[in-house]
Formats: sequence, structure tokens, C-alpha cells
Amino acid sequence: MNSDVLARLAKLQEADLPVLGGRTLAYVYDSGLAEVDTLGRAAVAAYAGSNGLDPTAFPSLLTMENDLVRFAAPLLDAPDTVVGSVTSGGTESVLLAVQGARDSRPDIDRPTMVIPATAHAAFHKAAHYFCVEPVIVPVGDDFRADVAAMAAAVDDRTVLVVASAPSYAHGVIDPVTEIASLAQEHGIRCHVDACIGGWVLPYKARLGRDVPPWTFAVEGVTSISVDLHKYGYAPKGSRCCCTVIRHCGSRNTSPALHGRATRCSTRRCSPRSRAARSPVPGR
Repeated sequence: MNSDVLARLAKLQEADLPVLGGRTLAYVYDSGLAEVDTLGRAAVAAYAGSNGLDPTAFPSLLTMENDLVRFAAPLLDAPDTVVGSVTSGGTESVLLAVQGARDSRPDIDRPTMVIPATAHAAFHKAAHYFCVEPVIVPVGDDFRADVAAMAAAVDDRTVLVVASAPSYAHGVIDPVTEIASLAQEHGIRCHVDACIGGWVLPYKARLGRDVPPWTFAVEGVTSISVDLHKYGYAPKGSRCCCTVIRHCGSRNTSPALHGRATRCSTRRCSPRSRAARSPVPGR
């Protein structure tokens, strides 16, 4: 019976693109190291039956989430006040950033966000889901965000401005310093979408390469998303994207009461999360 199921799955996969060999860029990021692939698959299998809905029932998941945030924080020049969460991918992290910006300004009835034309499509999804109107501005001939155009688009309804490091389709880093300064000037949030560059740019800088500022070291940056399943080489389909947030303090679980006897803890779809920090591994 088991062999029949596995044979059926193998047959179905015959028409799929290969996940090994590095020929399916943009969907699968293969390290080229067999032991990394084997380890990742084993880790996913070990937690196949676990449910991240309630970290009090599965505290190991919360421990690993905190560890991943702690691993990411130094790469992103994060201050001690930064908190974060692990999501299902770059799209969910973008959703959280947009919802968090919207929720931070309940006084605005029809909030907007200013995004370059090269911003990831996930921002348009978030706009639809959370009723945040996207104000799309043009980019320059180099495909980088036009800061002057973004400044002209910001008004008293704007809750968020967006930069990419780098943009998904064009591979260029937006002028994060100027965009974050614009956000700081207007007292609004600035999200840096570093889903592609998050695990690459810090090491590129360490090698002495010229990397424009894009991390929390830039004043005005309030959130950054980085994908573990890209150049972190974590398996796709796992909880693979880490978002860290500045100046937010509430926990990422909300207890919900149903009737008189049943209580469950639910994951909150908001970036304002502060789970108890676990010790750095090895200390």
C-alpha cells in the first residue's frame, strides 16, 4: 500500500520542474549540498504532525521561532527592541507589515501605502485584504524607486512606505535611506522587503562589497522581511520567512474563549509580536 502511494506521487511529479540542480530559480533555491537537503527534509518530517496554532501545546515551535529571530537580528543590524515572528513565506510577511501599519493608525478611515511600481505583488494582495489603498509611483531608468515621486505621493492618509532590497524582478536595491527618512519625517512606517537579499546582502557586505544601506541601521526603517527558503536554503513549505519589527510590543498570540469551558490560543495576524526570548543556542 505504501509503495503504491509513493509510486503514485512519483508519477505525478514527472511533469514538475526539478527541485534539485539549481535550475528552478525563483521557485526553489537549491544549496547544492545533499546533506543540507536531507537535513531539511528530516526536520520538516519530524514536525509534520505539530500544529503551530498554540505554542503552549508545542513550545518547541516557539523556541525555534525565537531562535530564528535571534539569528536574523544581527544580520539586520537590529536593536535590542526588535521583535519578530516566523511566517509561511514572503507574502505573509508582507501582509503582516501592511496590516501592522494599518492597525497602527486607527484614526485614518481610508489608509494608503506608497509603493514603487517594482514592489512585489504581495503588497497588492495586502492592499486588497486589508483595505489599504496602494499608491503606485514610478521608478527611475535604473528601476530603483523614485524618492521624489514617493514624497509627492505621501499625504495625511499614508501609513506605510515600501522599499525593496533588492526588488524581486530587477535585482536592484531601492534608496532605502532616503525612503526611510521620508517615513520618519511623516511619522509613518517603512517596510523593507528583503525576501531575496536578507540572507545574501549581509555576507556580501562582510566580504567588502559595496552594499547600499538597507537594514535597521537606517533610521526610519520599522520592519524588514527576509526569506529563509531562498538563500537560507530552508525547505519551501516550512515556516520559512522571518519578519522583525521595531517599536512593537504585544505578543503574537491571542487567547480566545468559546463558551464556558473551551479556550484556545490563536496566532494573531499582526506583526506586533513579542514572544519570550529563548537563550542564544550554545550559551
